[in-house]
Amino acid sequence: MQYKAPSPWMRYFTLLGALLLVLVFAPSATQANTEKVIFTVNHATDEVSSAGPSNPGTDDLDSESYHGIIDPTQWKHLSSPHTIIQQETILPSFYADDVTIAHRMASPPSEDGEEDPLLQEAIGGGDLQNREYKWYALDALSQGASFELRISYPATSPADFEIMVWTISEAQKHAPRSIQLIDHFPKDTMFARIKATYTGVSYRAGPESKPVPYNLVLERLYLHIPYQALKLAAVIAVAVVGGLGVLVPRLHGCLQAVASGKEKSS
Repeated sequence: MQYKAPSPWMRYFTLLGALLLVLVFAPSATQANTEKVIFTVNHATDEVSSAGPSNPGTDDLDSESYHGIIDPTQWKHLSSPHTIIQQETILPSFYADDVTIAHRMASPPSEDGEEDPLLQEAIGGGDLQNREYKWYALDALSQGASFELRISYPATSPADFEIMVWTISEAQKHAPRSIQLIDHFPKDTMFARIKATYTGVSYRAGPESKPVPYNLVLERLYLHIPYQALKLAAVIAVAVVGGLGVLVPRLHGCLQAVASGKEKSS
């Protein structure tokens, strides 16, 4: 049996299919964890007040004890349609529900009178001000638009991340009264608060004293598709349409010409 080589247009679509498979499965092969939250911008129901009550958990804290919010003007900004902040770091908290370790230090001792060994280890490290929430300002977000806020961090990091997204009035409820967000940001600004909680058992020594690196990405969603993925999909669509509308007809014409030449020669 004589071997018949595949036609050029078949090789073209085989290559295109292989490229699509690589794009689909390559992200799953990366050694990283991802946490994300999807939200829709709605400023219509947000009532901004500069004198609203604070969250009871932060009401009794002064700004010096509430690290991470002491200077809102230093917060980094993410804007629509796509922003990425790379190489951020955070020290995980030991507790899922605390505000700061400094606040935990003011709590009464346990029933047996012993201090929490994890807390004492953190205090001994002298780096309390870095074990904090990280705050970000989200601006230029269109009313009614949907967004995805995504964190990626090494799979070897012993931490769970929590992402909270609030309007300015909602964020104010989680801030001390000494900080009025409306004095620093436009009323249509939204806010993201990032927290990492120490978890698991690491084979590395002293993981709780080492900051966890992460990347933070804000992307607008179009038809539930992230902005960057939509651009890639558009490129693939143009390539497919170009192949079907331009390349394939030309190849078909060449094949017909070759077939006609063989018929004439015979």
